[in-house]
Amino acid sequence: MPNFGNDEYPVETIGTNSASLQSTYPATIRGIQDVQVRPKVSGFITKVYVHEGQAVKAGQVLFAIDSETYRAAVRQAQAGVNTARAQLNTARLTYENNKKLFDKHVIGQFELATAQNSFTTAQASLAQAEASLASAKETLSWCLVKSPAAGVVGSLPYKAGALVS
Repeated sequence: MPNFGNDEYPVETIGTNSASLQSTYPATIRGIQDVQVRPKVSGFITKVYVHEGQAVKAGQVLFAIDSETYRAAVRQAQAGVNTARAQLNTARLTYENNKKLFDKHVIGQFELATAQNSFTTAQASLAQAEASLASAKETLSWCLVKSPAAGVVGSLPYKAGALVS
């Protein structure tokens, strides 16, 4: 029978170490669709809402551009709409009044036609001012740069404070 009780065995204590492994690959993995996101307006980035490697949904805000100049353009366009609306109201009153005067043979056809042309011009001016307001609002909306597709954020070359165009 073997004798286990009297034999001594050498024991060595081993410490822990960390090792890092590095692998290199001969290819780059890319998504099905790589999209470069660029702003439609120029300005300084005021806030970055995402970070590299983050999953995003289509339409999610990625970063914001300083919008004060574009908000001022919206206010200016709104003032233009207000002015055009007031001019339209005045032209309408003048035309309606001139129509009554024409019906009573107080004024001639020329005065009535002039008032009608002024009224039509004021309508067109209001439409033009409203189009300018819509354009200014759209430009302002471009200050929030949104993801065009769902996916994962790649590299972000610009940080808050960077000038983009």
